[in-house]
Amino acid sequence: MAQMPEVPVLQNAFANPGITIAINYGHSDESQAYAGAIAWAPASARFQVTAGFGAIEPDGGDRVPAWGARVSVPITQTMKAGKLGIGAFAGVGGASQDDVSLLHVPAGASVSWRTRLGDRRGISFYVAPFYSWTRASLGDGSENKGLLRASFGVDVAVVPALGITVGYELGQTADADEPGATGGMFGVGISYALRRGQ
Repeated sequence: MAQMPEVPVLQNAFANPGITIAINYGHSDESQAYAGAIAWAPASARFQVTAGFGAIEPDGGDRVPAWGARVSVPITQTMKAGKLGIGAFAGVGGASQDDVSLLHVPAGASVSWRTRLGDRRGISFYVAPFYSWTRASLGDGSENKGLLRASFGVDVAVVPALGITVGYELGQTADADEPGATGGMFGVGISYALRRGQ
């Protein structure tokens, strides 16, 4: 979700050349979120940039607009014709309402394994440990919190242009009076490749 606050950080080590659009849903113990995203990578797939916009719905609160962006870089694709991939990523996202704002900055690495499912489909499993820094601002005051987190995900290519992502994030948690994740987060997305890289 590229990288909105309050949603899981799900990052595969492989990049998809061309333009891809997606719709996403995230759920935690305190909120749920909806977003649309767009990603682009060159034909070489040496990097990928992603941006998204959506809304967070805190339990018992009003809907809050949110945004996010992320850059990922596949470092290596090795072992058995590129089935194993290692990558790095960094993102930034935010949400604000009235005089309250939230800024989220995750950065880490991902390790992925992919294989074919028949002639036209494929599946990829990945784990992504990362450092999550969050700042909450209210008026002239702010509070920061850093956490070590990790996500686990599965990407499935239903057909060459259509994919489904399911994942979960867990790790260190913030206290009730601190910014940052307070528990696990679940996420699911549906993506469609509009154009292959050239």
